Amino acid sequence: MRVSLVRFVLGAAAVLALIGVSPLLAAGVAGGDVIHKGADVWMTVAGFAQTSFADEPIPAGFFCQDSPAFTGTVVFKGAPLAIAPARSLGPVDTVVRRLDDAAFDAKGEATTRVQLLALSLASVKPIDTGCGKYDVAVSLTGEQPVTTMKILRTEAKGGTYSAPLALNVKAVFTPAAGAHGSRRELTRRIDLGPGSNSVWAYVQAPLYPAGVKVDTNGDGRPDAVLPAASNFIAGVSPAVLSGKAAQPRLVGSTAPSTAPSCPVGQCLKQSCHCNPNSTDPNEPYGSCDTSHLHCVWVCVPASSSFGPDTSASYCLQTAEPGTLDPGN
Repeated sequence: MRVSLVRFVLGAAAVLALIGVSPLLAAGVAGGDVIHKGADVWMTVAGFAQTSFADEPIPAGFFCQDSPAFTGTVVFKGAPLAIAPARSLGPVDTVVRRLDDAAFDAKGEATTRVQLLALSLASVKPIDTGCGKYDVAVSLTGEQPVTTMKILRTEAKGGTYSAPLALNVKAVFTPAAGAHGSRRELTRRIDLGPGSNSVWAYVQAPLYPAGVKVDTNGDGRPDAVLPAASNFIAGVSPAVLSGKAAQPRLVGSTAPSTAPSCPVGQCLKQSCHCNPNSTDPNEPYGSCDTSHLHCVWVCVPASSSFGPDTSASYCLQTAEPGTLDPGN
C-alpha cells in the first residue's frame, strides 16, 4: 500500500510562484557555478495527488470487524503546513530539501541529494470503507529516503532538472463528521518518478527569511528550521528573469491565498511525479502510472515547449484541472 501525493505546486499551485526575482550577476549568479544547498517549497494542486490500493489493498477488518478489503483510490489536496512565524511561507504543503551544494561540470550538469522534509495532504472527500466514511490525512513519518537530483544548466540563468522522490508516509484515517468508528493509521513507502516540466532559475535574494520552522511529522507543531535560502528556485523557468525583476515573493506571503501567480508572460503548468514505470528512472516524459501521483504548479513561458498552446488562452487552459496530462 502506498499513499499518493497531490499534484503539487500544491493545492492549487506551485508552491513557489514568483512575482519576480532579483537581477543576476553576469555569467551565472552570485556563487558562480555552484548551486547552494537549501529547501524548495511547493503547493499541491488540489485533486491531482492520488494513490490507489488496487494492487496492495487495505486488509479486510482494518476499519471495523466486518469491513471489506479497501481497493479504491484516495484523491488528495494540499493542507497548509503549520509554520512559524505564521504565514511566513504562505499556504505551502510540501518541502523538499537539497542536501549538498551542486557544482556544474563542463557539460553544465550537476547533482545533489534530495530528501522530503515536510508534507501535508488531506483527502478531497471521505472514502467509503463499508463501515462508515473516513477522512484521510497524509504526513511524513520516520527517517526519509534520499534520492539524487540531476540539474542541467541550459542557459546562464537556469535550466531543467530531474528529481525522483522517495518518502515514508503515515496515512491517518479519521471517521468523517457523523460517522462512527475509531482512528486508524498506516505507514508506507512511496517511490515517485521525476516530475515533468521541471524547471529552475538562479536567484540572488533569499526566497524566505531565516529561522522559519515547519511541521515535519504532522502533529500541527512546527519543529524543524528550514536550511538557509539558496541561489536556486525550483518551478520557475529561467525566462522569467529575462527583464528587470522585483524581489521574489512566495505565494500567500502577504495575504492568505491558495492560488499561485506567475510573472507577466509566464503561465502555470502542472509538474507531475508519478509512480515510476520506465526503464530509465531519470526520464520524466515517458508513460505515467497514475496509481500514485503527486503534481505541483510551475511557471513556464506561454510559448515554451512545455506548453502546446501559445495562444492567450493557454494560461487559463493549463490552470484548469480537466486539462492535466500527467504523461506530458
